Amino acid sequence: MLKIKKQAQSIYAFKETGGEVLNFQIEKNCLKLFSGEEILCEINDERISNRYFRINKVILSDEKICILCNDDTYNYLFISCMTRETFKYKLGEGAIDFVLVNDEAYIIYSEEGMFGSEENLPIAELGLIKIDIFTGEITGLLDDTILETLIDVESISCNNKTIRILCYEDNGDDFTLDYDLTSKKVRNKVVINYTVDGLVSVGDNFYACYRNRIYKVNESMEITEEIIIDKKVYDEAYAISTGYSEVVLESENEFNIVQLSKL
Repeated sequence: MLKIKKQAQSIYAFKETGGEVLNFQIEKNCLKLFSGEEILCEINDERISNRYFRINKVILSDEKICILCNDDTYNYLFISCMTRETFKYKLGEGAIDFVLVNDEAYIIYSEEGMFGSEENLPIAELGLIKIDIFTGEITGLLDDTILETLIDVESISCNNKTIRILCYEDNGDDFTLDYDLTSKKVRNKVVINYTVDGLVSVGDNFYACYRNRIYKVNESMEITEEIIIDKKVYDEAYAISTGYSEVVLESENEFNIVQLSKL
């Protein structure tokens, strides 16, 4: 397990080849992200001055920095591109996680978003959406027959062929859906007979996370291997996040990173 000390204002940024800790500064209408002394991006927006503004997740690619954040009203996705302007997408309430595949962001909503207030944006009711980050085109990916039984979409991961989505059904069952990136269709619904908090992937393989355990799973979500995280590290963590092949446990003073690709 990799341990990295935290600064006063820092966040773990996920990257396909392995993430890093970034420092940030929030000034009047301006967010700056730093890798060491280097400024990676500078985003100007009036929402950043809101005292409730918070960065939830950062994904880095070679040419893009994607930031999921929120203020006291809505969630937003900022895309800072090295060769283009900054793009901003208003997501409404309850957008809790996303993955980036090429130039498309796949965003999931919690129950709060799907069944939230009347003032929420209609796209939040779709549970899972895709945004073309350059055209702004938004597509809902779950059909009505799935949405009728769905009460929550909890976690998302991608192995470059398939997006796997962890869902809760109105009868209390946890299940996963696989969205095939080639056919653009949802397939392979699997009901899970154990508890899962999150998903992560390494190469073609998916993993399921629950408390201080990470399970390697097959296409049918059957457990084929178990990895145990140090319980003291888990107990001290106040936040757990996942991205690409990493599980990050954030405590008051450090980031503890489980790098599944190196196990």
